[in-house]
Amino acid sequence: MQYYTVVGDSYEDAVRKARELYGDGIRIHARRDYTTGGGFFSRKKEKCEIVCYLARSSGRKGEKERDISEFAKEAKTPDPSTLSPEERLDTEIYREKTVNSEAASMLDVNHITDPLRAKLLEDFPEGGDVSMIMSERLIKTVGIDYDRQVHPRHFVVFIGPTGSGKTTTLAKVAYLFSRSEKSVGIITLDSYRTGAFEQVSAFGNALSIPVLAAGAEDELIKAAERFSWKDMVFIDTMGLSPKDKELNLKLRGMLSVLDPDRTDYILTVSASMKEEDIMDQFSSYSQFSPSSLAVTKLDETETIGNVLSFSYKVSVPMLYFTDGQKVPDDIEKASGAVLLEHMKGFGLNMKKFRAQVSLD
Repeated sequence: MQYYTVVGDSYEDAVRKARELYGDGIRIHARRDYTTGGGFFSRKKEKCEIVCYLARSSGRKGEKERDISEFAKEAKTPDPSTLSPEERLDTEIYREKTVNSEAASMLDVNHITDPLRAKLLEDFPEGGDVSMIMSERLIKTVGIDYDRQVHPRHFVVFIGPTGSGKTTTLAKVAYLFSRSEKSVGIITLDSYRTGAFEQVSAFGNALSIPVLAAGAEDELIKAAERFSWKDMVFIDTMGLSPKDKELNLKLRGMLSVLDPDRTDYILTVSASMKEEDIMDQFSSYSQFSPSSLAVTKLDETETIGNVLSFSYKVSVPMLYFTDGQKVPDDIEKASGAVLLEHMKGFGLNMKKFRAQVSLD
């Protein structure tokens, strides 16, 4: 039996459309009332979806009249959500929903994968501005750590692979908080990379932030005690490799001396990497249960859909975005506006807006 789906603004509207499209021999198999919109960019709209099939008819006048009468009766089918599970099985048809092709294309061009892709396309409404609806859904769905932007913990540990921009990002964030009248200090644990301490010290001198080095647990305890009067202590770490178990254990042992209730772990993630590669690197740091992501190197990619998919998959929200090497510049707190700015086809060009504002 062939089924047909018709959507209207009400039951009566859906029934009328069905009769216009398929004639008076239509039978109602199921109905679904739902609401679309109602967010930042769209208004709420009541919709009704009916599933129909064509009844067999001999074409005789009496039978045709009975068909019309039966059709009108079936149009009063109750909302399935009000029925018991047994009654619902008699009225509903379970089928794969039609995916909005324009919305799906937007996600594909931005390299957004499941499960985030499926969530954004779930019960996607018909009609309306697809770009605006998708933008609203993305902002509501993707995690942004607003709480830690305002209320950070005492120890903020930056973890991430070598080359992800970890040290540079740490210096930028430390400066953001020092500028907001927080007393901050920096401790570096990276005694393995050549020039690591010199790099952090140079940042500290330029930003007027004191820097200490620690190469073992007792040295980290002493450094933390020296900075005990600081509002915040930023800790830089060495890059890890899944194959270097000795270094992994050393870092884990050193960080174990910190009070977990006063410590946040921020994972730096390069926006220019493929999602699969990000997931591979994440395996080296999942033991620390990172609270947030600092997304780096936005200037090296056209879209951050890969990072959004990763963030949603591992349930770790975004905290900061960086798009260059300049310290203390080239950093922004994560927000819906910044997120949309780095997505293709989402209709938000904040760079153009800022340029216009600067000319006024």
